[in-house]
Amino acid sequence: MHATLKYLLVLSVAIAASGHSLQPGDVVFHLFTRQNPQESRPVLPTFASLLNSTVYNPTLPTIISIHTSGQGVGGNFAAFIVRDHLAREDVNIFAVDWSPGSSMYSEGLSQAPQCGRIIANFINDVIIAELSYDVNQIRFVGHGLGAHVAGIAARLINGNVPHIFALDPSLVGWTHHPERLNPDDATLVEVLHTTAGILGYDYPLGDLDFYPNGGSFQPGCATDVSCSHTYAYAFYAESLTSEITNGAKFVGTKCDSYDQAITMSCSGDKDAIFGGTETKTRTGIYTFSTNIFPPFAQG
Repeated sequence: MHATLKYLLVLSVAIAASGHSLQPGDVVFHLFTRQNPQESRPVLPTFASLLNSTVYNPTLPTIISIHTSGQGVGGNFAAFIVRDHLAREDVNIFAVDWSPGSSMYSEGLSQAPQCGRIIANFINDVIIAELSYDVNQIRFVGHGLGAHVAGIAARLINGNVPHIFALDPSLVGWTHHPERLNPDDATLVEVLHTTAGILGYDYPLGDLDFYPNGGSFQPGCATDVSCSHTYAYAFYAESLTSEITNGAKFVGTKCDSYDQAITMSCSGDKDAIFGGTETKTRTGIYTFSTNIFPPFAQG
């Protein structure tokens, strides 16, 4: 009953906050490449704006990263994702800034579907239609609310997006949300739960769901939930840099159920690795342990 009332309260606040619908001009695609790894070229969702950036390379893979509420392109999430992706791969990275519609969680909850549609329209009408871009070259990385936005955008794109990395997808307001992230949004939806049942979604949402350290609190954060929430992209970033340094990987142990994952009682095969850039075929629920300080992966 308490959880239902909490959900209805948050949803009612979100509906009240949705008087201003997010417009295409409110969403800026900050383009980073190896030519401009530290200073973005802001792109509006038009073909002319993309051409004016002068650095987009349609022969390279494209990463779409989407932040959660209360953040923007200058936040730590974008900093981690941009730096470590460009270190690992020669790619285009669009760090989506939808902060005009996500300054508060309730606002972001109400605007997330519209943000997803704006992203999908940009990819369909500009990148795919104008540049004949191969959708198999596109990957999404979303954090918190941004993980659900990634799912909404990917399912509306013309063609099958190969991979979504959903980093600690938000819980509140999404339990019964009709546009919640789901396994059909991409060929592989990979989910990392670091505050499961608190800030982050508890039950599995993807094809491949990882619950590090039981999924709710991360070592080194004690009971600081916001800290554990940020560890989602810290782990992901390390999964990229470990491929450069040949460092330890986040090797998951297969679980028979969600209950096994959150109690760290899994005893299946160690046959799935979280994050990174390699193509994956494993599906299911997994858990892994981490170190308190970086490098976090134990191999």
